[in-house]
Amino acid sequence: MMKRGLVLAALLCLTGCEDEPEVRNMSVNEVAAELANVQIRPGLWESTSEVLNVTAPNLPREVQNRMKGPSTTTRHCITAEQASRPDANFLATRQENCTYRDFSMRDGRMQGTMTCSSGDMPGEATAAMSGQYGPESYDMRMRMEMEGPADSTMTIETRASGRRLGECPAEGEAEQ
Repeated sequence: MMKRGLVLAALLCLTGCEDEPEVRNMSVNEVAAELANVQIRPGLWESTSEVLNVTAPNLPREVQNRMKGPSTTTRHCITAEQASRPDANFLATRQENCTYRDFSMRDGRMQGTMTCSSGDMPGEATAAMSGQYGPESYDMRMRMEMEGPADSTMTIETRASGRRLGECPAEGEAEQ
């Protein structure tokens, strides 16, 4: 999920107005344009992801606990070339069958919604994400709702964070 280092994505902004907020669908190119202003420092990054909560109708507690599990931490290098041109693939998915709504990255805040469908899933998965980012760190929370069989919905809440540790090790040196 975070192999390229920075997980950037978004949470749909809802207002407290009586009228339904206008939802703006965005193309991958529009999302990439939002990412164009993001400054990422190249180097060795450490990324951590964890499932905070899982709920679904009739989901046994032991299955829920297994799905939550411990956090996962990875380290990887972001090259200067990757850092200079982040694109929509820096988001939580590389699937071509995703659409984006109200995605923005400004002043260190990110927000928006991503909806994906796949032949492997019985319906759609919608992820509302929000967080903070900077050149050397990010912290994002996501709430994903996935349609399941018999009109059931599973909700998964996650957190992803990362930080730049320093320069990438020289080729041949082991990452710590």
